[in-house]
Amino acid sequence: MLFNPCTGNFNVFPDSMLKDNSGGCYVRYGFGYDSCNEDYKVVKIFSFPRAEGRYENMVKVYSLKAKSWSTVEGFNSGNINGKLGVFVNGALHWEACYNYCSSDSWEIVTLDLAAGQYGKIALPRYEDEGIYWTLGVSRGYLVACCNYEPKKADMWVMKEYGVEKSWTKLVTMSLPVDRRDYILPLFVTENGDEVLLQLGAELMQYSSRNASFKRLDFMSGDFRQVQMAFYFESLASPHI
Repeated sequence: MLFNPCTGNFNVFPDSMLKDNSGGCYVRYGFGYDSCNEDYKVVKIFSFPRAEGRYENMVKVYSLKAKSWSTVEGFNSGNINGKLGVFVNGALHWEACYNYCSSDSWEIVTLDLAAGQYGKIALPRYEDEGIYWTLGVSRGYLVACCNYEPKKADMWVMKEYGVEKSWTKLVTMSLPVDRRDYILPLFVTENGDEVLLQLGAELMQYSSRNASFKRLDFMSGDFRQVQMAFYFESLASPHI
């Protein structure tokens, strides 16, 4: 279902399902607006486990304008880690890993919604201490969080989209004692003084001024997934 929270309108569309006899698959999602074609699109990635930790991925895209699913060929990435694609600059972004034991195996996989083309963005340079990457978007910028176990996390922002040298580290966070949960970035202020994040199943606010975490109570549940999105008000709602 696609829902417009401003107007209250919603659109129920047919889901795309696949059957696989090899033991099931992992499913990842993405949602964004194709401004070139004035179309909202939903992306569904089916990842089938294969030999030696490899995955075979199939990508389906639903066009709200065409009211149909299509397959986008050519996707040969490894294991897609992010459950929800991060929408920035007309493209969806997922963190991907080829080998958890290698520090050079992480990268960002992109899908341009207008062109239907895949791309890759290198992550910032990082220390080799059992890292795990998560992605977010803040103030229109792509944000990447490098999680080290179990001590700290570095928050980076890409100042100029697509320019890998523009990755800038905003803040290093020391994690609370006995916490091994990964940090998912939701919003970062321009100077990195305040960070809104998901830590495990909790919504937290981090202040770099005094290196403190504050728990924000807004809902209960151990399996919730939070994602931040920005929108611009408009009188037009072409498809929803």
